[in-house]
Order: sequence, then structure tokens, then C-alpha cells
Amino acid sequence: MSKEQLKGSGRLVPTRLTGVEYKVKYGIELTEEAREHGGGWGAARGGRWTRCSVRAAHHHPIPDGSYFLHADDGRVHQLKSVDGQWQYLAII
Repeated sequence: MSKEQLKGSGRLVPTRLTGVEYKVKYGIELTEEAREHGGGWGAARGGRWTRCSVRAAHHHPIPDGSYFLHADDGRVHQLKSVDGQWQYLAII
């Protein structure tokens, strides 16, 4: 299975309206299966949580929770952090 690595920067915004956002750098690994079915681009199929990396641009701690990542390239991804471990919702 082929994999594509998305790396970049963007804004991390909690799924609940708080008015808070974090400037971050991220790394997401997309599998061929996810890309074929529109993974991350609005497909309303099933999904699974897959590990990714997120770090604050200014080294501020980011609390655990659910977030939307508004990437600088215009894509939006759903992420969550549990015990400091980041995951993104891969649409399959």
C-alpha cells in the first residue's frame, strides 16, 4: 500500500467554539486507500483514527481534545489528542 506524507502548517481550532486557535506544524500520513476514497476531502464513508504529529509553532502546550486543523493549503482535517497522542480521522 502506497503512502503519502502531508506536512505543513496551519491553525488548530477546537471543535467547540472557544475563540482559541493554535498555530501548528503537522505531519499526516495518507494511505492509498484513504486517497482513493477521498480521505480528508469530504467523503461521508466510514472513518478510522490514525496517528499523526502536531506541534505548536510557539511551543505552547495544546490541551487534549477534539480539533479541526485548517491547513495553509486550504484542506481541513479532524484531529484529536488523547494523553498527548495526536490522531486524525482518516476517511475510508
